[in-house]
Amino acid sequence: MKTKFSLSILAAALLFTTTHLAASSYHDSVADEEAKALKNPQSVDSKSAQKKVMAVMTQENYLAKVKAGTFKKEATVDETKRLHKVINDVVQAHKNGLKKAPKEFLNALNSTVMALGAIRENKINEAQKLLAQAQKDFDTAFKKEPKLGLIPVVDNAEVITFNAPVRVIKHIKDAATQLLEDNDTQVAIDMLTPLQDEIIIKTQYVPAYLYPKAVKEAQKELKDGKKDAAFSTIVTALDASELKTIIIPIPLLTAQDMVLEASKLEKSDKKGALKLLNAAQEELQKAVLLGYTHEYTLAYKNIDIKIEALKKEIEGKNIVAKLYDELLKSFKDLGLKQTSSKKN
Repeated sequence: MKTKFSLSILAAALLFTTTHLAASSYHDSVADEEAKALKNPQSVDSKSAQKKVMAVMTQENYLAKVKAGTFKKEATVDETKRLHKVINDVVQAHKNGLKKAPKEFLNALNSTVMALGAIRENKINEAQKLLAQAQKDFDTAFKKEPKLGLIPVVDNAEVITFNAPVRVIKHIKDAATQLLEDNDTQVAIDMLTPLQDEIIIKTQYVPAYLYPKAVKEAQKELKDGKKDAAFSTIVTALDASELKTIIIPIPLLTAQDMVLEASKLEKSDKKGALKLLNAAQEELQKAVLLGYTHEYTLAYKNIDIKIEALKKEIEGKNIVAKLYDELLKSFKDLGLKQTSSKKN
């Protein structure tokens, strides 16, 4: 499993660069007289030049609000632990949910690949023996599981994090909007690109039912002396696969974990529980700003309403265990977004 962390310091460096680029693009468009006025807008008589220069300075000042030093945020030990926990939990849950192929099927698949190599090296007798063994193992696998379908063969998880508070994300989006209005589209794209906070799980599946047919066909072709045809038959079968991608927003996972932790603290530490619920609301808002969910969806509104109700109950003397249970169940409506499968 390949894990990739794109931490906030990288985003900070990129945003600092985009600020410089934005300023440069404006400076290049200023005429000689206007360029002279950058140091002192009052040094030229042209009102249009003064106006344009002031616009440049305003833009630069605005972008300066979201430069690297403004939004760089050092993650605390607790935040780092929580991040690793939610990532490990979801990746492990995904792995546990994958259908396990019978060992005979995997053995047959291995024999088929080895037969391909033997054919390439013109070792026809060896290839025939390997295909015969593969056929035997495939038959055993399908006797055990007659409805054997898609089998996961490659599973990869990539993690991209953006460690910044809601106010910073708002600043970045506002700055990008202003850049788009001024047709600085490429700079805006660079500024928005780091705004990802997600786990991307890609799983490659092979259609099990294709292989026994391909092995039988390849055996017949080898018997008939059609080495190239047998090679092509096996390659075609091995190339058939489906890639399924699941994108899991980290802010939603973090919010859910915070609510779960708050439910354990409620009786012993009300202040701590309230702090966690407020932090969970911040994460939910972050998910909205990053485009993983929307405030107008019923699922989001339902969670927000329940968190507010919980906060009021905690401040009082009522029992809130049932409210926590209902709230945690509501997160299931927000969790996963699966893309359409791609056939290779």
